Amino acid sequence: MQHLGGTGLKRTHFRDMREASDFDFIYHEADPYLAPLHPLPKEAAIAGSFADVVFTVGSGRFSNAFRRAGANDVRWEPSPFDPERYPVPKLSGRKPQHDVVIIANRNRPRLRGLPNWRDRIRFVGLMQEAFGERLAIYGNGWNGVGALGPVPFELQTQAIASGLISANWDHFAREPKYFSNRLPISLLAGGVHATTLHDGYGEIFGRGTEQFLITARTPEALVERIERRLQSGDRADWHEAAVAGRSFALEHFRQDDQLVRFLNFRHEIVDPIAARRAWDLSSTPLEEM
Repeated sequence: MQHLGGTGLKRTHFRDMREASDFDFIYHEADPYLAPLHPLPKEAAIAGSFADVVFTVGSGRFSNAFRRAGANDVRWEPSPFDPERYPVPKLSGRKPQHDVVIIANRNRPRLRGLPNWRDRIRFVGLMQEAFGERLAIYGNGWNGVGALGPVPFELQTQAIASGLISANWDHFAREPKYFSNRLPISLLAGGVHATTLHDGYGEIFGRGTEQFLITARTPEALVERIERRLQSGDRADWHEAAVAGRSFALEHFRQDDQLVRFLNFRHEIVDPIAARRAWDLSSTPLEEM
């Protein structure tokens, strides 16, 4: 089960379900929740307490919220991308229109909002100052240089592919191992991605990933590293980075692969290699995409 917030399900529903049959109950919560501003929905907390295993997208407070609710086995899983949902732009012959592309909404609440919203606004402002017309910003609420308005979710790979670098500042900047699906979608689109550095990234993004991933702890440092990257490399370097980033996303962040990992949480009941062959409908080498 997934994303049960707002469903109205109560403890009695899960108790009756568990008593009705002997089965493995897997709960997956890919939305980020962090009290007090954005607390875990009560339905999700109850589901976690009845589940055999809970998967969530952060290994710190996100996971601890489920443990406090009574979940016994809580594991981290990355935010994935749906390989069937997005057009995948060709990498060969690409002619980017922008140096940097940002896709993010401007969140400035009156009472409460998502964490780190001020840092995101500061980051975009610094990017506008640094890059001017070389920057494209897609999303609600932005104005000034580079602001182009929202882009349909399914078309964001095409928007990202219009730049050499895609950039983002996370709302949950202090959650270990967390990233939204913006990161895998950006790598799928091709190019270099720049984002917030979280604790635990060294376990996910190993040696060589700096070719296609730029990270920093502060908005100021991230802008500086983006500037440095744009000043280095030639067309061949950018193409190699795009190929490597897409390959990494396809290897680690596919939603269908993630489903197999869920089903195999106790032991292997689905062969991951056979499953991947079953849905790999293209034999086109990455270098030709």
